[in-house]
Amino acid sequence: MSTSSVSLGRRLGNGLAIQSFGVLAMVCLAVYGWAYLGYRAQREDALERQKLQLEHVFSEAREARSEQLLRHKLDDMLVGNNRLAIEIRKDDEALYFHRRSSLLESSGETLEFSLPSPEGEAAQWGLRLSLNTASEAHALRKLAMSLMAAALAGALLISVGGYVLVRRGLRPLRQLIEQTQALSFEIRGQRLDGTGQPAELAPLVSHFNDSLSRLQKAYDRLESFNADVAHELATPLTTLIGSTEIVLRKQRSPHELRQILECNLEEFQRLARIVQDMLFLARADHGASARRKPQQNLAALMHRVSAFHEAEMEERQLTVAVIGGGAIAMDTALVERAVSNLLSNAIRYATPRSEIRMVAEIHNDEATVQVENTGEQIPSERQSQIFDRFYRSDVSRSEAHLHHGLGLSIVAAIARMHGGRTFVLSTSRMTVIGFMLKIPLREASRVEKSAQAEKILHQFSDGSKS
Repeated sequence: MSTSSVSLGRRLGNGLAIQSFGVLAMVCLAVYGWAYLGYRAQREDALERQKLQLEHVFSEAREARSEQLLRHKLDDMLVGNNRLAIEIRKDDEALYFHRRSSLLESSGETLEFSLPSPEGEAAQWGLRLSLNTASEAHALRKLAMSLMAAALAGALLISVGGYVLVRRGLRPLRQLIEQTQALSFEIRGQRLDGTGQPAELAPLVSHFNDSLSRLQKAYDRLESFNADVAHELATPLTTLIGSTEIVLRKQRSPHELRQILECNLEEFQRLARIVQDMLFLARADHGASARRKPQQNLAALMHRVSAFHEAEMEERQLTVAVIGGGAIAMDTALVERAVSNLLSNAIRYATPRSEIRMVAEIHNDEATVQVENTGEQIPSERQSQIFDRFYRSDVSRSEAHLHHGLGLSIVAAIARMHGGRTFVLSTSRMTVIGFMLKIPLREASRVEKSAQAEKILHQFSDGSKS
């Protein structure tokens, strides 16, 4: 594990802490703003009330035409009000009245206005009201500090709680990790227990168990393959060893030795074919691709293959019909080998005195080659196995000396080397086994036109014969 990796719980906890602190900080900022606006409205309202009271005092003084009454009223206003300061100047800027609060600071709220002189309305005196705001400023500072502490504490609590919740939420994942660590190399029957897992982990458990099932199938197939290889190699080796031991027991004539060597040569050739086929399949599994030759005719290829198997078909009283065709880019030798394997398989299982059909079709960027024969139906549960290596429908291996069970595996490998695949369809009346070849895009349109022209020519020739 990388040293720079960070715990998912810690990462989510830190993310929750940052997000919660940001949200709480915005909420606290809004609360502080509302409090500040409230205090400001209160100060403005207090100064406005004092202004109205001064207007009333000046009005009474003008009615009595007495400055003494004005001073007396002003002193009464300031009794017990330590936060308020008043400054009055006459129209000639001469200071008439001044009273400053001991608590008033430079940051206090101030309101300036003018009123008619107590002696008459012709002259305007200037008034200045100042209100001490130290208590409000102190309260706002305490509020800001409290809100900041609350935001930090809330973010910390959310972070810790989120981390705990994340760890509890990740407990099923840790259990899955422990289960995977407990898996041994012998995976037969071992699966992850998905009971009690959350819905988000259910697909992961299912896919992992599917992977274990595929791996087990691969191991089983490998073991079966090893057993089949051992069986295929053991038979000719046993024959070779036995015949050699018999020869060495006593003196043999040159004619007898020649016969034994000829028998041994057949077994050596069988061993060589098995090894060559296995090497070919190994190269195909490691990504070997076909060497395509442009514009090779499928119909001509199928005719050549049918001519090669003519003796086998005569022995079983079978006939063959070649249908369709077309010219495509392909590895002629490989495709010919695949078609030959398909035809050989069809001859082996076809009903005597029946017809085998070899069909080639081209659609867009795909060329399909299939061989159809009448015969015993392949069970549906075995249809997916016929392309496995060393697979035989005859479990007793009565013809093991003639066929070693790699023919259809080679067909599948050749199809993959051309970017294609194999397919099989078997019913009570007919069995169809074939493969599909992928045609390069740059040649697909040209091949389609060629196939159509060949089809028209074939129809025309049939019409002229009739």
